[in-house]
Amino acid sequence: MTVAKHEIAFHLGAPHTDNGQLTWSLRKDTKLLHENGVLARRPGTYRKLLNEKVKELDGCQASPAEQDELLSSIVKDQPVNRLILSNSKFMGIPAWMFNNGIFYKNAGTNMARLRNLFPDHPCEIFLAIRDPATFVPEAYLTQDEKGYDDFINGISLLDIRWSDVIASIQQANPDCPITVWCNEDSPVIWSTVLRKISGLEPDTNFRGGMDIINTIMSPEGAERLITYLQENPNLSETQSHEVKAIFLEKFALDSAVEDVIDLHGWTNEIVDELTECYEDDIELIERMSGVDFIAPQLS
Repeated sequence: MTVAKHEIAFHLGAPHTDNGQLTWSLRKDTKLLHENGVLARRPGTYRKLLNEKVKELDGCQASPAEQDELLSSIVKDQPVNRLILSNSKFMGIPAWMFNNGIFYKNAGTNMARLRNLFPDHPCEIFLAIRDPATFVPEAYLTQDEKGYDDFINGISLLDIRWSDVIASIQQANPDCPITVWCNEDSPVIWSTVLRKISGLEPDTNFRGGMDIINTIMSPEGAERLITYLQENPNLSETQSHEVKAIFLEKFALDSAVEDVIDLHGWTNEIVDELTECYEDDIELIERMSGVDFIAPQLS
């Protein structure tokens, strides 16, 4: 007999966005999640298991018995309605993100293979995107498999579009809603991201909701923001975003919010053009059907 349906939430990264913080922020509220039937295990407990099963299935769908066995291996004996699975390599290995000169060419196919692990269970997809002007340099400099030309693989930098990646994921996984947000907005919207991926109510208070903004503010600013939020516990989501944005503007650490681009041949003009293209791409993604785009709610 098949076990009850589980909601599966796949967090795809992207690489060099939250750098694993999402899982650790959620796990600060393990008791809250447990009470609501939500499970966010440490990724190291299931990544190898998922990879091995994907290879074994080789594009085929898991049988009901295989799904039950896989879920039992991850969930153990916990009562779970919603399972959160996170891996920044779900879309592909970062060193190969420009395979054949196409940005995440296999993102849709790779996500479909993951979807095939749990075909009888509802699935949602979560993805943070990042300005290519900072994303590409960090992705290149943190890998050692390829030289720059091999890494870029002939792609025109100005053709990098997250909307194309999202469209390919949607096309290959039409039954999976996708939620997207900008990494640059994460400090302000992090509580909203945690709420969305956990499926909890809008007024849920997460202990890890300040995890990212705390790392880019002065200690004084972080302390004053925490005090303000504690003294005003009934802020709406819009008000919370506004308050965090105001504090961030006043107390942000320059070293934490200013990226230094150091790649041979990259000029200020190229960086500016990439950012402009990214901003246009964001506007397109916000209008995409089937995409829930999380943006700061500012009046």
